[in-house]
Amino acid sequence: MDPQAHVIPSDIEKPVPIMFWEPIEFVMALSLMGFGIVMNLWVFGMVSGGLVLVGSRYLKRGAKQGAMQHLLWSMGVMLDQPLKTKFPQPWMRDFIE
Repeated sequence: MDPQAHVIPSDIEKPVPIMFWEPIEFVMALSLMGFGIVMNLWVFGMVSGGLVLVGSRYLKRGAKQGAMQHLLWSMGVMLDQPLKTKFPQPWMRDFIE
């Protein structure tokens, strides 16, 4: 029995980078560039997309893995009013059998 054959790497769920950036950063920058092109403000789109790619490196220093995804998820939950009003709070559902 070889114990090395059953070792699970610690970074098994780490996202595969796209040109040195995480996929969420790359998609955000690409969508900003696309919005700039569609609205005929391509200079603004390219600059804002570039700022996202360059600035994300400084913003995620010291942050835990998945912090950006959690921030985007929480912003979406905060923007969706029916999600707040139509469903019970999470701590109310914890003890329902």
